[in-house]
Amino acid sequence: MAFNSRSINYFSVIFAIFFLLLGGCSQQALQSLDTDAANDPSLAKETANGKDVQLYDTSRPKTEDYSKVNENKAKYVFLFIGDGMGISPVTAAENYLGVTKTNKGDIYPDRMNFTEMPVIGLKTQYDCHSFIPDSASTATAFATGIKTQTDTIGLSGDLEDSADSIAEKSKRAGKSVGIITSVTLNHATPAAFYANEESRKSYYDIGLQMAASNFDYFAGGSLKERTGKQETQKDLYDVMEAKGYTIVETKVEAEKVSANAKKVYIVAEDLQDDGAMTYKIDQTKESQDLKDMVRKGVEVMEDDPEGFFMMAESGKIDWSEHANDATTTIEEVIAFQDSIQVAIDFYNEHPDDTLIVVTADHATGGLTIGNESTGYETYFELLTNQKGSQVEFADIVKSALEKNPQLQFEDFAPQIEDYFGLRLDADAPTEMVSNAEEDAYLAKKAENRLLCSKEEYEELKIAFEESKKGVDAQNKNYGEYVPVAITATRILNKKAGIDWSTTEHSGEKIPVYAMGSGAYMFDGEFDDTDIAVRIGEAMGFNGALAGSKDDMETETQKPKGVGLEGSKGNK
Repeated sequence: MAFNSRSINYFSVIFAIFFLLLGGCSQQALQSLDTDAANDPSLAKETANGKDVQLYDTSRPKTEDYSKVNENKAKYVFLFIGDGMGISPVTAAENYLGVTKTNKGDIYPDRMNFTEMPVIGLKTQYDCHSFIPDSASTATAFATGIKTQTDTIGLSGDLEDSADSIAEKSKRAGKSVGIITSVTLNHATPAAFYANEESRKSYYDIGLQMAASNFDYFAGGSLKERTGKQETQKDLYDVMEAKGYTIVETKVEAEKVSANAKKVYIVAEDLQDDGAMTYKIDQTKESQDLKDMVRKGVEVMEDDPEGFFMMAESGKIDWSEHANDATTTIEEVIAFQDSIQVAIDFYNEHPDDTLIVVTADHATGGLTIGNESTGYETYFELLTNQKGSQVEFADIVKSALEKNPQLQFEDFAPQIEDYFGLRLDADAPTEMVSNAEEDAYLAKKAENRLLCSKEEYEELKIAFEESKKGVDAQNKNYGEYVPVAITATRILNKKAGIDWSTTEHSGEKIPVYAMGSGAYMFDGEFDDTDIAVRIGEAMGFNGALAGSKDDMETETQKPKGVGLEGSKGNK
């Protein structure tokens, strides 16, 4: 047999590949893992400085429970919005529960039911105007999938077009729709699901659009500016009733509302803070809370053969963060969890076609766990001394000063001590110590962590005098809150190991938690506009539902609206 050079080259390549494969197989055989050695404490001890070795627990779960995720079309959709609820208030609530309720004595946090969900993503939250957006623009993004300007509800970035929300799509598709919030129903977040306005402060016009929405269920707070800014227009409750809504304003009547109800608006009987529902920390056993409103919404809408879309907002998480009130914030997050449990219980009955998504619009207050005065320590248990919200204490201050405008701080101080647990002494030790004196100062501080320092005492005294002034004359660092009230919460928060950077919003990315039908779409990082797009996809609004391996993100795409400017400079 004759071989030419081409044949020789061909066989050379074949033999080379054969020996490479053979060598690879031999190497594979030689590289067999010695798992016994990997997990042998006695062998590990040889390089562990002579100490016995504690190996990690191999029996711990290795994955999330992905049985709670499926690729079915979502018939029932819950979207929960914790307004202002970035990752820090969630962490603070888990730590607080761990220390005070669940795991007393151990540094071990509890878990929120939504942080236990199998899918956790991360979303951006900027708008056309700023990296630190407001609730109007962010709600427009996750309600409609469209970026817009700060302070704008349901309009495109240039303010030329109206945006269409997933709630409106759901209603047109034949589903029941429910909108719930712990604040007023014509506030920014709920409004983005049914209204289109250049200004979020157009409360009356937003209320008119709420009445015209034809949604099935509204619940929570009242309506802001019910008779317009000048209080001369038709009461929005009357407008709602003319559009076929039943207004329910007592707990007894709310309990009677059933699945037979058509177009109902349940207003909490006890209201606080400009028509909002009462803070959880201030509620009594007779109070209605967000959980009650969600449960009743399920009862009213679950029999719809096409299912429902429900948005439920815990709006006062944000309000308490604006006020730099950590105790109230934590209690609001815990109450939010309770309302989410209603949806989880419903999912357990309808696991094949229920989607639950939990997120926030933005973060608020720049809440941090840790500050200079506590170092690496936290004392969450100190927060249990606060008896109610800052807004309730502000009313105590106002009432006291109305009765006696010349009231002296020393005479009012016992009320601060009673409400917050702080101990006030004009002769308390100063915080101004040298490095050499620090250990002795910290030891003295540990004897009574609620004792205010000389500087803190003076802060409260100055703030009390500021509280006697009109709002416009007060120092801007109090954020237009009653100065002595916000100062007291800040001091208690500092002692617990919490700090704040602002009374406004902050700009970090926001977590998204999900379970159920289509929940896989909320894994990874994405834009806040994608919340609307992906919920719409889960409900089948785009035809066949994209599976977990279909239509995957391969590169970041700029959402609609970026780069547009409002025609009227809406800033």
